[in-house]
Amino acid sequence: MEAASEGGEIFRHPAVTGVGAFYGDFMSKYRLPKMLSQAAVSVLDQAWLSALNFMLGLALIRLATKDAYGVYAQLFAAGLFATSVLESVVLNPLVNLVSGRNREDETTVIGHMDRYQRRLGSVVALVLGAACAGIAVHTAQPHPLTLGIAFAAFIKANASREYARSIAFIEFQPERVLRIDVAYGAALILGVGTLAWFGLWRIDGIFAVLALANLVTLSIEGRPAYRMAGALGNYHETVRQAWKRGRLGLPGTILAWIVNYSYLYLAAAWLGASASADLNASRLLLMPISLSVVAWSRVARPRIGRLVGESRQMQLDRLLGFSLLALLLSTALYVVALWFALPWLQVHVLGGKYDNAGPLLLLWGIYFAVNAARWVGTAALMGKDRYGFMLVESVVCFIAMFVALAVAVPLYGVSGAVIALIAVEGLSLAMTWGIYWYARSK
Repeated sequence: MEAASEGGEIFRHPAVTGVGAFYGDFMSKYRLPKMLSQAAVSVLDQAWLSALNFMLGLALIRLATKDAYGVYAQLFAAGLFATSVLESVVLNPLVNLVSGRNREDETTVIGHMDRYQRRLGSVVALVLGAACAGIAVHTAQPHPLTLGIAFAAFIKANASREYARSIAFIEFQPERVLRIDVAYGAALILGVGTLAWFGLWRIDGIFAVLALANLVTLSIEGRPAYRMAGALGNYHETVRQAWKRGRLGLPGTILAWIVNYSYLYLAAAWLGASASADLNASRLLLMPISLSVVAWSRVARPRIGRLVGESRQMQLDRLLGFSLLALLLSTALYVVALWFALPWLQVHVLGGKYDNAGPLLLLWGIYFAVNAARWVGTAALMGKDRYGFMLVESVVCFIAMFVALAVAVPLYGVSGAVIALIAVEGLSLAMTWGIYWYARSK
């Protein structure tokens, strides 16, 4: 994921590959330096988003109560659930639908899916907003109605921005994504600063600012050209083709989210809201790893789809191999640096309220390394339309997660939640790469 000018040396260096000519030929034939350049822009974009999330999380850690931060962590995870649902039924099928089409047909399909996304986004926002308000009333949270409204607005606005970002990635324009996210970040910083200035540091205010920042960004971007094209062609056929894939991906996505985030809710139920706060505070420090994987997937997914569509299996294997090497190496370097910085972080970042977060760092580092390796395989399976197997895998991991949590949390407390995640992610890793290599050998 280095700059394009350095891409050639990275692939030709024998310390990395052992066979310089092998990767040199790959670069010249498949324009890998351009991919590295775009990946560098995507990494910069994700670093910016990571910094925004980190600053917002840090502000809540320092200024809000521990229980309030635990509630925010759970709501933010619910927001990721909405994003994952829309990604499974809109964005992932979209990559397959536009693969191999001419520019005019591609724009029409993107317009149809935009219309589809806006309708689904509204439904998901209303359902989750109502659920948020209801749960807030049940748990005696302050301002439940405004919290539900702000959360629903955040879900809807964030979905629209994510779609605009995804289209830019599909069109191989990561610089446009960066422009969108810089505008979003500027609006978010201004909004959060305004809340702090007027002393309105409340969870509903935070989500209202997140929603407004998304809306401001979309207004700056203006009306996209593909929205006009959405009135052309057969909208219902496009949706049918998308749903044919999404109906297999959706259950798996829901189960995967439960596997990845149920620990927050179960830890809160078993150990209290402060346990969720400890888990999220420690995970927050390693969020750049997760976002680097997202950056890779945004750039690599369209290319994986193209290589699969053109039956270039050898080139796909090379791309996946280099991706694994780059992601695992960057993860290891980041975790080591974070470990040495831990004493300073305990004093100046986490504060006395989160002393339990420090021992969780290495466990989270192991989890994110396994997750990165698994996600490369998952992207390959999506490119090959292996949604059926991914659903089976999600069911298996869903069952395994509850067994692992039931065993590990009573034994190891808060650390047990992360240990359970590592165990289940390791199972998912073995299944994902096992089916990839089995299918490849056929």
